[in-house]
Amino acid sequence: MQADDYHKRITDYYRDTENAYKDSWDLKNSLAIHYGYWDDKVKTFPQSLQRMNEVMMEAAAITRNDKVLDAGCGVGGSSIFLATSLGCEVTGITLSERQAGQARANAIKKGTEKLTTFQVMDYAATSFPAESFDVVWGCESICYADDKDKFINEAYRLLKPGGRLVVADGFVSAFENNKHPVIRKWLDGWQVNYLETPGRFQQFMEMAGFNKVSYRNISKEASHSSRRLYRFYYLASIYLLWKKVNFSKPATEMQKINIAACKYQYKGMKKGLWQYGLITGVKP
Repeated sequence: MQADDYHKRITDYYRDTENAYKDSWDLKNSLAIHYGYWDDKVKTFPQSLQRMNEVMMEAAAITRNDKVLDAGCGVGGSSIFLATSLGCEVTGITLSERQAGQARANAIKKGTEKLTTFQVMDYAATSFPAESFDVVWGCESICYADDKDKFINEAYRLLKPGGRLVVADGFVSAFENNKHPVIRKWLDGWQVNYLETPGRFQQFMEMAGFNKVSYRNISKEASHSSRRLYRFYYLASIYLLWKKVNFSKPATEMQKINIAACKYQYKGMKKGLWQYGLITGVKP
């Protein structure tokens, strides 16, 4: 598939499923389109979404003086969180003009417009000069890269010496699992081309030049969100059936496979076909 076609599928997906994220993921308030991190500091689902940001922030040791690139920023949630929590400058980039506009509006509402900027750009082929950032951040966005190694190489180019890459995302336990029916139905439903393994991702980082590469399997902490999506699958399926019976406007094919993916991501995690990981590395 051509890159332009794949990128359009991704932007169409987020446009067509926006209401589902508002209904199931508290999108209007959380501004988050990612799994939560559930530990002893968390009591509620919205707190788990913020906690994922906190864990990533701590893993990358981000400070007020850092310039951060939020690679695949969505509607700006993580960028706004970092600006609010630390007062650091954050540049968010996304393939979607719609999301970039929403992120700008959200930043104004949250009072971070002086610290955050949002642009439409491919994070694997940016127009930024080399060594522009102290941190490159990817929260459940790098899975969408055309080629994950190209993103890693671009992140390395963009980082200053001593800069850090931090990624939280799904990883298949074995690369061939990308062809497993459960994983394929999940990824196709969310318009993801494929997932890397932890080992391959770490190898790509080391080949790019990163050192102090560290990976942590945080599936246990993310499993609460996985179960929540599984429950949403059943509720959404009942809703679609009700719409059909009442001759309401039918769901689009994109919406149907998005809902089905909520079931398969859970089954895949339960079977050990994929895991949720947090990976960091430092540019010497």
